[in-house]
Amino acid sequence: MKTPVVVLPSEDMAALSTRLWGSFLGRCVRRFLMMGGIDRCLVISSQAFTALIPLLILISTLAPAGRADIIADAIVTKFGLDGESADAVEKLFTTAGAPTSGLSVFSALLLLFSGVSFTRRVQAMYRAAWGQEKKGVRSGVFAAVGLVLLLLEVMVLYEIRALVRGLPLDWLWMLPISVGAGLVLWTSIPYVLLDRQVHWRRLFVPGAVAAVATAVLGVATTVYMPPLVTKYTNQFGLFGITIALIGWLLAGSGVIVASAAVGAEFDASHERWALRFKRKYRLIDPTIEPTTVPEPIEGAGLSRGDVVMIVRVALNWMTMSAAVWAATAIVPGIDVSGGPVTYLGVSLLFGLVNAVLGPLLYYVALPLSVFTLGLFALVVNGCLLVITAWLTERLDIDGLGSAVLGALVISVVITAIELVLRPIRRNELVGPV
Repeated sequence: MKTPVVVLPSEDMAALSTRLWGSFLGRCVRRFLMMGGIDRCLVISSQAFTALIPLLILISTLAPAGRADIIADAIVTKFGLDGESADAVEKLFTTAGAPTSGLSVFSALLLLFSGVSFTRRVQAMYRAAWGQEKKGVRSGVFAAVGLVLLLLEVMVLYEIRALVRGLPLDWLWMLPISVGAGLVLWTSIPYVLLDRQVHWRRLFVPGAVAAVATAVLGVATTVYMPPLVTKYTNQFGLFGITIALIGWLLAGSGVIVASAAVGAEFDASHERWALRFKRKYRLIDPTIEPTTVPEPIEGAGLSRGDVVMIVRVALNWMTMSAAVWAATAIVPGIDVSGGPVTYLGVSLLFGLVNAVLGPLLYYVALPLSVFTLGLFALVVNGCLLVITAWLTERLDIDGLGSAVLGALVISVVITAIELVLRPIRRNELVGPV
């Protein structure tokens, strides 16, 4: 059973890349790069971690008597930890002894300084996305106001979640509440940090993108964080929890920076669909004259065929990632060290190995495959999986037997998903978007 791989025709790649770069998606990527998006993700996540430490100290020292474990309980609940990972978190974040006024004042001052530094980094990111200039002292004042607003909204959200947690099917209520609260949070915060120079209606789209993305991240956190924290704790001890927290903050920072890039590009877009959408839902500054709808540019943007091709590649990539995850969950002796991003990287590498070496190995093994009625193809897939493990340290395989069983699971999962997605893949669309 051969693992399916999508290979784009080489003669269409140059034209497709040109159209993709000029499309809305390509312009969002360009804006992200011009913002220095990767560097800003690293800076914001590191500054968030720096601001998190004094916040934890302050909450721990001001906690009521007998509630010294309030931070540990919050982290365990947030990430859904249990067992050794939960014990490690409690050991790291639980404080003992009565708080002192000197420590509380120092923690508060440290929190204020690090918190304002964090909001100033976020403020600089939004200014880069929306092309706004720094306003000197005024920007610092709005950064401080943004910090206060951020803390208030987070506290309100925490109280709402605490009330909902006691209701039946609380997980079902939590998702829309998280999206709604995120929409308010990530629309009001940039409005304040941008010195109220950008109308809040123009910030609604990046706020909605950030709200949905952070809600999805929250759901994904409960899935991949418990095993990740456990693994890092076993490898690095208490320091492993810090590594997991930094990675989680980096993912959240990436969501915020990317949503700002998408929202700013959508606000600046003069494409007909974007202008119609903004006019229909009034996502424009009412004090600015509306822009006329331009005529479509011939050959600009992506055609429907391009979109279908990109969707196919993305679906194959996601399918391969899900199949690799299923193999690691079912087959003993196969392990992927890392979270969802690692699975995406391993599946991409496995697909490339399949595309480059697969045809040659299948041709060499063709007589044995015919003689064994195609069963020897599983051995070939296992060899390809072993080669992938040899090329990356993220994939560990005990032996050829585990590789063959893993290849069988991957092929079965891909075939099952293909049967579900086949109506979508047969939908051949033509013409411009």
